[in-house]
Amino acid sequence: MQACAKQVLKVLCLCFFLWTTGGASLWALKTSSIVICAETGTVHHEHNADVCIPPASLTKMMTLYLTFKALKEGRLQPNRELPVSKHAASQPPTKLGLKAGTNITVRQAILGCVTKSANDAAVALAETLGRGSEVYFADLMTQQARKLGMTATIFKNASGLPNKQQWTTARDMAILSRALYEHFPEYSKVFKEQKFVYKGKVHPNHNHLLGKVQGLNGIKTGFTNASGFCLAASMVRDDYWIIAVVLGGENRFARDKKMVQLLETTYANLKDKQQCINKNGYKSIDDLIFALGPSEEYLDHVPQKKGRIQKATYSPNLGKVKSLDHKYETVDDLLKCIEEKQPVKNITQEKVAVKKSGPKKAVIKKAALKKNTQKKAVCKKAPPKTKIKKQRKKNK
Repeated sequence: MQACAKQVLKVLCLCFFLWTTGGASLWALKTSSIVICAETGTVHHEHNADVCIPPASLTKMMTLYLTFKALKEGRLQPNRELPVSKHAASQPPTKLGLKAGTNITVRQAILGCVTKSANDAAVALAETLGRGSEVYFADLMTQQARKLGMTATIFKNASGLPNKQQWTTARDMAILSRALYEHFPEYSKVFKEQKFVYKGKVHPNHNHLLGKVQGLNGIKTGFTNASGFCLAASMVRDDYWIIAVVLGGENRFARDKKMVQLLETTYANLKDKQQCINKNGYKSIDDLIFALGPSEEYLDHVPQKKGRIQKATYSPNLGKVKSLDHKYETVDDLLKCIEEKQPVKNITQEKVAVKKSGPKKAVIKKAALKKNTQKKAVCKKAPPKTKIKKQRKKNK
């Protein structure tokens, strides 16, 4: 009986632990994602973008936003030393292992939040800016979120550790990511740091895509049992600046794979569309067909006029329409080429029969018509002069 009671007690303790750390939310976890243009805010992709999910360590992005704001306004300096309280030192991992009563510079605390995602460093910043209170600083975080247009986000601490009243959405985190780069370009460069050395120990950045994805320059990772694996990322490639957010990933590898897919797909689509617009003036196949002529409903009531249209090719893999120098007889020739997904053949030398008769019959008919026209032309020719003279003698 005692052994059974101990087992039941262990199970109850485990359930209580999972409930307090947010593990009970695992079964209700929903993945969400969004991709936006960092310059215009245009949304290129969204999936459950407004579903509320615990922000995990993405919370530190707002902690850093208020820190950058204080630096810009002169209320903080990079080399200023921050006191480490017992509350800050007692934060659970991940952390730098700060000791109560010691100091850490603002710059070190920022790098600790960016790379190691250090909870103790985040609280040290919060207490300095929040009049010694992390709770008061969390209220400032929520107020700033509303000013930025983050309508669904509520912050309850500076680190992102589990709290039942702390929520955000993928859309709100995309807004915050964009604001960090837009409002603090001189400080946001820190997000691309791949490592941080503190007291002789190297702390690599938890964002494993840095240095692996071309153009990726930040921004922050996060994980709790309730939130899953989260990542906000920024990528600048060529003339395109893309920000993407993934929340609720099953594991780190699935999260990173999803992020790469979103970034690369969005970049490819933007690049192909821009090339199509610049070179050909068409955004899609529908735009091209519309430019070629009126719709079928209109043609049913209006007599068709003979004419030729420009020859074009469509690359299904790239989603790109390209105009060429040659010409087509009909729109059907173009559509047939697009449906078959094959390179366009040069048909300017041979006219294609549009009637139901096969191509061989059409060629035979054309040949027969040509002979008939030649015979008629021979009949219409004037007789030779010698024949005219003989005819006159006979008449005499």
